[in-house]
Formats: sequence, C-alpha cells, structure tokens
Amino acid sequence: MLPVVALSLLLSPAADPVGPKAYPPAYVPTDAPFGYLYAPSYDVQLAPRGPARAYQPKAGDVVLMSDTTPFWTALYRLALTGRPGHGGIVVTMADGNLGVFEAGFNDTTWTRVTPLAYRLAQYPGSIWIRARRDPLTTDQDARLSAFARAAENTRYALGRFALQVTPFHSRAMFTPLARGPRPPGNRLFCSEAIIEGAAWAGLIDSRTARPGATYPQDLFYDRSRNPHIDRYPPLLDGWEPPAQWTAIAGWSVKGKYVPKPPLPWPGGPADVVYPLRGAPNQPPAPVVVGHVAGELRPVALVQQRPDRLGLLDRPPLLPRRRR
Repeated sequence: MLPVVALSLLLSPAADPVGPKAYPPAYVPTDAPFGYLYAPSYDVQLAPRGPARAYQPKAGDVVLMSDTTPFWTALYRLALTGRPGHGGIVVTMADGNLGVFEAGFNDTTWTRVTPLAYRLAQYPGSIWIRARRDPLTTDQDARLSAFARAAENTRYALGRFALQVTPFHSRAMFTPLARGPRPPGNRLFCSEAIIEGAAWAGLIDSRTARPGATYPQDLFYDRSRNPHIDRYPPLLDGWEPPAQWTAIAGWSVKGKYVPKPPLPWPGGPADVVYPLRGAPNQPPAPVVVGHVAGELRPVALVQQRPDRLGLLDRPPLLPRRRR
C-alpha cells in the first residue's frame, strides 16, 4: 500500500500553477457566455438530452467535472469510486462576477477561483451543473465568497488525497465520528472544498457533513457506498439533479474536442479569451482579445464515440430507502 501512496503523491496534480496547459485560450460564446444545460439526469453517459437551455448561473451552483486518464481511473478504483472525479462551487468574486472555487485546478497543486465563463469554456473534460434550487441570501453569498478567498492560492491537500487509497481515512473508518467542517484557511482537496464552503455558508447541515469522506461521485448521484454519506446526501434537498453542460446546443462532447483559438469556431459569435500573465506565481487573468463571427454550420448531436463506463462509474447498487 505504501508504494501506492508514494505514487499518488508523485503523480497527483502537477506543480505548475500558471502554465499554458492549465490556462489555454478559449472561445466564449457571445450570446450564451455560460453555455447550455441539457435536461437533468443522474447519468454520466454523455448524451444531448433535450431541450437545451441557456445556463443562468448563480452563486452556490455545484460544478462537477470528469477528465479521467488511466492513472486517475486506477486511483478512483482503489478508492472504490468513479466518475465524476472533480468539482467546484460557484462563488461571487471580488469584482462581482461569478467564478468557480476549486481545489486542484486543472491538475495543479493549487486551489483557485477562476472566472466561470472562461473555466467552463476551457475545461478539457465533461461538465455537469447542479444548480441551486433557491438563490443564496446576501449573508450566505458573502460567507461563501469569504471562504473561497481564504482558501484561494493555497496548496492542494496532497496528504489527505493520498490517504484516500488506503484504509486510513474517514471514509474507510467509522464516518459518523469523523471530523466535520472546519473554518476557512485550511488546505483542501476538491470535494472537501465544495462541502466545507457550503457548510460555512450555511447551505448544508454541518452536523452531518463529512467533507473528508465525501467524493465528487457522491455529489453527482446523491447516493454513496459510504452508509453515512448515503443517509445524509449533502446536495439532495438544496440542489437540482445534475445537468450536462455543453458549449453549443446539440453537441455532447468533451471539452478537448471543442475547437480552441485559432481554429474555426463552429457556432454563433464568440469572444476570443486569452489568459494574460500577472504577478509571478499568480494565475493569469482571462482577457477578451478579439471576436469571431462563427461558422454557423449545423452540428451533429453527438460528435464522438460515447465513453465506456466501468462498474464503479454507475451509482451504488443500494436500496433506495435511506432513513
């Protein structure tokens, strides 16, 4: 088991916080800068489930992501989980715009808050949105934003991440007695950031929340192989079911297949966004540097072969009754 932990520490999110792989240029559609959502479904299989509607984001929405590689897939299997394997939560940034707060931004060892429209457009994998049923109050919004600011630009919780593939973590032990949410300012891994931030803002019950025992897949399905998380699913009551996100209505493709500048953009008019470097070791700021008219050509409903899903990518086969 120790070699597995060492390997996960060495190959876990990369160290480069500002490189072009983490912050590539992107097209952001002018008429629908936040893209579109298909009909909600507890299913990670990509499919254009109509009707598509323009995504109208709000603070507190949960963004679940999947861009698995063979290495990450193997680690998920060891931890008895599967897709999706990453996520973040929408927060209000200092300038009043919306951003995504996430630990382990784009396979780096950093916690970032990235402008929402850019993050959705440049992510190389698949995205689902769990929209808040009710808008946040002014106080909830402020607390969630303050939590994100306290954690922004801190390091990813590599040690606790590595423990997920061992028997020595709260999900493998007696979860009801595990640590609950903590105050802002601590290192986090991705699902911890969502649960800790939501608990600090008062969006979920801190008495039953177990951030270190909750995986992104639990947040997708509202089911878990962990009995405590399955009994108290954090997002069940306050969030809509997951809806697949797409940059172009009619498409159902991973982000790495969506054209990036300077390739032609197969949709309506779009902004050309390039991240411009700022202070050393600080993330670049995405800036609109141009516009394209788009090709306005028809697109196929599905433009790639659907991924093969493993057994652990499906919801846990548990009785539907929780309480």
